[in-house]
Amino acid sequence: MKAKAKFVLIYLLFFPIAFSAYSTTPLLSTVSYTNPFISSPDYGVSNYEITQNVTYQVEINFTLTHSSMTSYEYWFKFSRLNDRQPNSLLTQYCPPYQESELISSKITGNSTPSYILRDEFNNTYDLFNNTLDYNEKITLEQEYNITLNEVSFNDINELDIGTYNESDEIFDLYCNRSETCYERDDSALITASDSIVDPSDNPIEKAEKICNWVSNYLTYSDSMPDQEKGALWAYNNEQGDCSEYSSLMITLLRIQGIPARKVTGFCISANPATKPYVGKQWIFSIFGSSESFSADFLGHAWVEYYVPNIGWIACDPTWHGNYNYFNRIDFLRFNLNIGQWFSVPQLPDESEFPNPCVVFYETSDFYFTYQVKITVLESNFTPSGSFPLIFFVFIGIGVAAILITIILITRIRRNKGGY
Repeated sequence: MKAKAKFVLIYLLFFPIAFSAYSTTPLLSTVSYTNPFISSPDYGVSNYEITQNVTYQVEINFTLTHSSMTSYEYWFKFSRLNDRQPNSLLTQYCPPYQESELISSKITGNSTPSYILRDEFNNTYDLFNNTLDYNEKITLEQEYNITLNEVSFNDINELDIGTYNESDEIFDLYCNRSETCYERDDSALITASDSIVDPSDNPIEKAEKICNWVSNYLTYSDSMPDQEKGALWAYNNEQGDCSEYSSLMITLLRIQGIPARKVTGFCISANPATKPYVGKQWIFSIFGSSESFSADFLGHAWVEYYVPNIGWIACDPTWHGNYNYFNRIDFLRFNLNIGQWFSVPQLPDESEFPNPCVVFYETSDFYFTYQVKITVLESNFTPSGSFPLIFFVFIGIGVAAILITIILITRIRRNKGGY
């Protein structure tokens, strides 16, 4: 009888992200923006600002070693870091959240040339496979230069908002259907969505109300199981991690006829106030065997919703409670996938988060390491709020007041002395 295949998601996306234990990274070796970059209406994207950004070098190294005396075949699916910008050949209606340049990619030990897969959501994957004998290895090495921009949409004029075309493919992919984890047709979720918004609200007003509601309604849980629970479960249980926050917001938006999708990836820090300085490095690792593995990635999920003539707008309902993440995303998170339900090679099931994954037979034995090294190449930050300017204004006023007082006292004394 043929051995049963199974798979392991060697990249766990939902390690708890707690705000109580973070520390602020010092701001060093940076360049300051004096004025934000204002977008043009090209490519169907407009009204956004880039206020600051960070450029990173990202090095990915994966090795799997077969340790069984019997040879077995393995299948691999690795997501590439998406290029998310208006002029990208793969992206439509997307602000420059992540400008990704693949510098090099090398796969060794595979039996055939790797296959580059692009799915219906324009995610890109490296697919490869091989039958390995005892102590044989298969490796993947990639290097990227990636600029993460802090993108925000502020004070959008209602007249700038276009009209939805419900026959567009965007609706087919991201709005019309009730799906696993996005129970758009559920009566309780429909009632909740309709109670949050007003019928006369424009899409951005509806999205803001829904984002605020989800952020306040759910309680973050750091003990969620690996499998997805979905919007209805989150609504009924009033809790979840970033996946449930995102699923609930997406579903409530889709009920209002607003296309919305989940974005998945990982963060370099659980502290939204982190300012990466030039030369700063992070190394995230996953290592283990066919039986178990350990990881220290900060996996995360957030939301994008679509507004005609404005584009895809990012929000993070999970982090929104402590920082303003409505219509804003920062430079701390790397994006691997957009959309939902990605097929896994050689398996009939589909997963929302399959990247990277290894498919293998239950009786095979192996050990592996997966490491991502991130180095800051350049940091461009706006001044931290208006405090520095106000501070120096007050200092200037104080010094001027002291000088004026001294001059007046001197003149009074001179006048009294008969000068």
